[in-house]
Amino acid sequence: MPNSIKSFTDRNYKIASLDEYFKKSLTNSEYGYMIFQPKSTTTHITLKVGRVGLAIGRRGKNIKTISDNVKRILGDENIRIEVEPLDEPENHANVMAARLASSLERGRHFRRSAYGIMRRIMATGALGVEITISGKITSQRARVESFKEGYIAKTGHIVTEYVQRGLATAKIKRGTLGITVLIMVGDAIIPDHVEIIAEPTHTTREITRTEDAEEFGELEDTEEFDESVLEEEFGELEEIEPKADENIPEEAMEALDEDLEELEE
Repeated sequence: MPNSIKSFTDRNYKIASLDEYFKKSLTNSEYGYMIFQPKSTTTHITLKVGRVGLAIGRRGKNIKTISDNVKRILGDENIRIEVEPLDEPENHANVMAARLASSLERGRHFRRSAYGIMRRIMATGALGVEITISGKITSQRARVESFKEGYIAKTGHIVTEYVQRGLATAKIKRGTLGITVLIMVGDAIIPDHVEIIAEPTHTTREITRTEDAEEFGELEDTEEFDESVLEEEFGELEEIEPKADENIPEEAMEALDEDLEELEE
């Protein structure tokens, strides 16, 4: 039993060391994650990156250096490393954190860069994104800027299952900036999410337009209004002549008559 525990601990330690090494050496290649498959004869390692060409290097120079370092870390000579592209780099927090760091190092404004990364992540269907930038962002005084959109779980089992965490550093003239990107994946199952579906009852009925036409027929155009109906019901209505208001001053009436004559002319 002690030997099995020791081998399990050593294996996990080597996997963690490899993952940390790949994050540092393949930062420009947008390293996402690795698939570690140990076998009796050869250990297979598949690297998922956003830029396959940069990971391999010119004439395979970069991947050869990585292979030598991996053999040194694992202490095994039978190692096979393959590089494959990521299906959707925007769904991986490590890749997006590296892109944000690269954008800040090129001198782009931090708010514009953060909102651009956030829009790309949300466009893939993520439930939420949170980006944190800390350090001397715009002045010699360090501070923390946070950007959040959607829903991000902070505690519980849902965090370990559905929340990705990416870390990166950006080296600018004022110092080093720390970048943290949290992504809540789109297919996350939230425990407190409840969807109520109403069951049909004996009083509910779904009526379509075809059923309406069969039951009521086509609607005819409305006829014009007949005034004779009102005469039969209420009799003839006397016209009401307007009465002059005796309270109106004569000067105002004369001015009104003059205006009317001008209009007629």
